[in-house]
Amino acid sequence: MHTFLVKIFRVVLIVMACIFLSKSVGECREIVFVINTGQSMAKSDPSHVVEESLLWSAKIFNADDELGIIAFKDAPIVVRPLSKIKDAPADFHFEYSGESNAGAALLSALDLLTSKFHSEKSIVVISNGEIFLGNSAANLDSLKNFQAGLQQAKWWNIPVYIINLRYYGEPQNYHSFAADAKEIPCAHSELMTTLRTVVHDDFHAAQFVLTPKPTNGQFTCKIPFVAAKRLEFLLLSSNVGTVEPKNFYVEKTTRKNFIKIFEVNSPTTDEFSFDMNFPEGTGLTLDVLAEIEGELQTNLMPQLFAENVLEITPVHGDEKIFGNKFFDDKNIRVQLDGEIFTGQIFDGTIKVGVGENEELSLQKVFFEDAGITFLGNDTAQIKIAGQNFFMWALTAAAILVILILSGLLYRKNHLPATGNFSTGKTSAIDPRKIPSLVKIKPSLIRNKNFSYKGELLVYVTKNSDEDFPSPKTFNLFRLNSSAPIDLAKVLKTLHVETDFQGAQKIIFSPSANGVYVENLSDCTLVKMNEPIANGEFVELQHEESIDIATADRLTELIVTYRSLKPN
Repeated sequence: MHTFLVKIFRVVLIVMACIFLSKSVGECREIVFVINTGQSMAKSDPSHVVEESLLWSAKIFNADDELGIIAFKDAPIVVRPLSKIKDAPADFHFEYSGESNAGAALLSALDLLTSKFHSEKSIVVISNGEIFLGNSAANLDSLKNFQAGLQQAKWWNIPVYIINLRYYGEPQNYHSFAADAKEIPCAHSELMTTLRTVVHDDFHAAQFVLTPKPTNGQFTCKIPFVAAKRLEFLLLSSNVGTVEPKNFYVEKTTRKNFIKIFEVNSPTTDEFSFDMNFPEGTGLTLDVLAEIEGELQTNLMPQLFAENVLEITPVHGDEKIFGNKFFDDKNIRVQLDGEIFTGQIFDGTIKVGVGENEELSLQKVFFEDAGITFLGNDTAQIKIAGQNFFMWALTAAAILVILILSGLLYRKNHLPATGNFSTGKTSAIDPRKIPSLVKIKPSLIRNKNFSYKGELLVYVTKNSDEDFPSPKTFNLFRLNSSAPIDLAKVLKTLHVETDFQGAQKIIFSPSANGVYVENLSDCTLVKMNEPIANGEFVELQHEESIDIATADRLTELIVTYRSLKPN
């Protein structure tokens, strides 16, 4: 009876503590491109793919994102001040000539970013790695400034992406900064698809993946958009090839070296075929942008013991615009009362955690995050309708159930056994038999909305072979799922040769602020002098560490979590 009541009690607690979503508040993104326009880039980018890539990126970012561009020779030049894309269309042209002062350019990029705390900031450097200013002392100063800029960006938690084009000729001051930035080597013919990957993976831009990746012949794709008024197909290629629409009429075609744009008005089908002819090994990506007319259905849902949830359902007629499974679990931003919140799409509905608010002003939905231009009113005044007596009744009922269960448990554990009814007496209670309060360990409830980010730094400090490898970094950010992963798999991936008994029972899983570490083994786990016993778990946040040792103490290691995006 006792076990049964405890199970009921736990079920009630879990139901009452169920949390929908965690909110993320911020402002529009700020992205600064830093471009090397020195003379050495004429060989690294003979087709001027850099220029074309930036024009395309300005088109694919959200209209309210702020974009800045700095070009550098012997000194940095602000080609485009940091400004909203919708307010200042991208229009620029580069000439490759002169020297290369990367250090001053990166410091200028940091100065260009604003001091607003909540905004999401990023810097993308496109260069061939050369620093050349005519003499070795000036080269060294520029190199030191570049390294100082990377360190400052790291302190401010601003990710720096260095796209390193191939360098031709005698290296003057080629540099690699994998320790402080995400460095991506590529040739100019791969720049379009390389930059597209960064924008998709790190800036969460919408993308339609070509599956299978075609090179020659016919390719057919089925788009997930409902009743689009206008479509734009943007085909990006790493080599010049040919592509022609096959089963649909194109209103306008824009052709450049590495971008083909097809505009379609009032499409009558959701399947589109292309005839393609590209060299073997070509990288191809396809972006589909849609204009859709519709309206918003909104509902502010109150929660018992969690923040209220705003539900926004965009519809076209009777159909949900995001009804296709393609959109499930994708992030989309919403501006409420002057702040930007990040929500997720579930079954066609955007769900956003909004704290304890009972009335909100919806000012904008960033449909561009999903590849859509929304033609309709996306503003509304929203509040919880009427007095929510049902929620109060449910709360009162839940409290009553808890009180009843608590009373039954107390009676079972504290009242004496019966059997003296014939005499009308009750036996005395022995204080030694009163059970002490049982400390219930909190159980780990994994939230599927959490995803891996950051990295684990693993350092073996002791093993049986007395061979201590240098610290190794396990990349969490690129894991394809949020499924738990054990320490044994981490060590195997890092090629750490050690006989760590019980490693498969030390489990990592994503949390809101980092990773959970769950101990299901007999190993010794310690975080800041606090042991984590078998069956317990702990959360690691940025720069927090946990010491792990086998039961026989023959193997010991330290695992540190870092929230920075991996290299």
